[in-house]
Amino acid sequence: MDNWLNKKSMSQSQEKMETISVSTVKKRKLNYDEPSTSSSELKQKKTCRKYCPEYLQIGFTWNGDEENPRPQCVICGCILANESMRPNKLHRHIDTNHPEMKGKPLDFYKKKLESLKTSKNNIFNFTATNQKATYASYKICLRIAQTGKPHTIGESLILPAIKDAVGILFDQKCLKEVEKLSLSNNTVSRRIDDISEWVENKLIERVKLSRWFSLQLDESTDIQGLSQMIVFVRYIWMNESHEDFLCCEPIIRGTSDEIFNTLNTYITAKGIEWTKCVGLCTDGARALCGKNSSVITKIREINPNVPWMHCNIHREALVSKSLSDDFRSVLNTSVKIVNFIKARPLQSRLFEKLCEEMGSIHKSLLLHTEVRWLSRGKVLTRLVELREEVTYYLDEKNDYVKFLRDVKFILKLTYLADIFSKLNELNLYLQGIGGDIFSVHDKIRAFMKKLLLWKNNIENKMFDCFESFSNFIIENQIEVDDSIITSISDHLQTLKDNFDSYFLSEMENYQQMKWISNPFQEHDMTSGLSIRAKEELIELFEDSVFKMNFNRKKLISFWLSVQENYPTVSNEAVKMLLPFISSYNCEVGFSAMVAIKTKLRSKLKLSNSLRLKLTNAEVDIDDVMKKNRKQLHPSH
Repeated sequence: MDNWLNKKSMSQSQEKMETISVSTVKKRKLNYDEPSTSSSELKQKKTCRKYCPEYLQIGFTWNGDEENPRPQCVICGCILANESMRPNKLHRHIDTNHPEMKGKPLDFYKKKLESLKTSKNNIFNFTATNQKATYASYKICLRIAQTGKPHTIGESLILPAIKDAVGILFDQKCLKEVEKLSLSNNTVSRRIDDISEWVENKLIERVKLSRWFSLQLDESTDIQGLSQMIVFVRYIWMNESHEDFLCCEPIIRGTSDEIFNTLNTYITAKGIEWTKCVGLCTDGARALCGKNSSVITKIREINPNVPWMHCNIHREALVSKSLSDDFRSVLNTSVKIVNFIKARPLQSRLFEKLCEEMGSIHKSLLLHTEVRWLSRGKVLTRLVELREEVTYYLDEKNDYVKFLRDVKFILKLTYLADIFSKLNELNLYLQGIGGDIFSVHDKIRAFMKKLLLWKNNIENKMFDCFESFSNFIIENQIEVDDSIITSISDHLQTLKDNFDSYFLSEMENYQQMKWISNPFQEHDMTSGLSIRAKEELIELFEDSVFKMNFNRKKLISFWLSVQENYPTVSNEAVKMLLPFISSYNCEVGFSAMVAIKTKLRSKLKLSNSLRLKLTNAEVDIDDVMKKNRKQLHPSH
């Protein structure tokens, strides 16, 4: 009987299975257009178990997302998978790992839950506090680098000063928080390196994305006598031109091969393309700009279209050095007079006391330094202003006093003070960041015309163009000798000729591109432009909207703003305006180098500290911390 029932049930189940299989086949035939279910869809269809408050009686709370909670043991804090959100599996964890806790009352587990929450909050608060302390430490390290101070100042001055201030103004709890700041020498150095690396990477990303870039290059020696090459870059970012410190690399010999190899190694290692370079600005050193073998010739082997710009400030300084023998004698004698007083501490103190007694505006003379562009003008102007005090001080003490009583000597001295002051004004205009070649040429062209005007006035005995010279003549009722007038006239003509030799040919070449300086004026000389560029220039000339905005922006900013509407002519203009016009940035860099790498810090790795001192970038400390996160502790 049992066998018959088993056979019947087996036959019924077999028929049922056949019916199911047939229906499944039919469904598959009918739905052959539907895609088959993927494994990922099957995983998504898995049941997500929810937490039940009664599980606390077992010893479990929950952790994670509410949609996908995970059971967490309130005793050991162990977090299990969502699939374990079942009473039997939760009991198994307690029985296996905490058998002594089995059968505890609900209040016991509630206390364990509160203890677990408290520990979580403590960990979170500890992490948040350490993160703030680390952020503050990075911020202070950035300040140290930007001011060029020694790295030891963090633990020797800044941290003790903060503790003193917080201890006075706030309670001991705040003081304990301040003590979490880590500003040791090694920590400051490491964080300066981290920030500098972040700044460099951001700059390289921008330069690589820029359509073109130009370089400014110079080299000088540091306190150890090691030659350092400083490079600045100008590039386009967010439709604006920017310039920033690119690198500082040590050089052993300073030859053209070594300078180029060092520069080329850095450029290629960072993935920057030489084909995008549209300009190189240096001084007149042979290794940088020589005709046969120099840095610029080697760069042109890679990119033949790279133009070279001789620093306008250096050229102006070379022009101003031209002096005839009689004027050079006056200059040298004046420097000796200043050195006699200024270079001797006792003489300098006595002269300062004399100036105070005589009620002078100034209390001391200025030492002359040949390498400083503005030195001669300032030294001679100060000597003229303190001429009476110097004469009185040197009376019967030194043979130099006879020169200060010689009318011809004083006339030449006052003229030199005036003309060098005017040259200093031109030099100061050429200094600075972000200028363009057309404004520089306009200023130099105006100065050259003023030289001819002054020459004509001097020859006609009209001396009011030189203030100190004119005042001395009027105060002493002097009749100026013709030889003095001839010497001054010849010197002014020499200056004009020197300006012509250094600037005239370049200015004539740029005259063909005057349309860049003002596209809304009629210009005939546009022969270098393509037909498409000329057509766009005509359209731009008639564009009243851009015409209204022309005087509101810098020249290169204007041409970048018309890029979308007039791309061809805009590209031509930007490539002419992007190159540097002077090596002023490098000179600023060398001044910063002298201040940072002192005799007491001669072993300092210069590049990172110098970058943060000179960069214009805004540093995102949070991003720096993310990029350098090892473990969240203020000492790391």
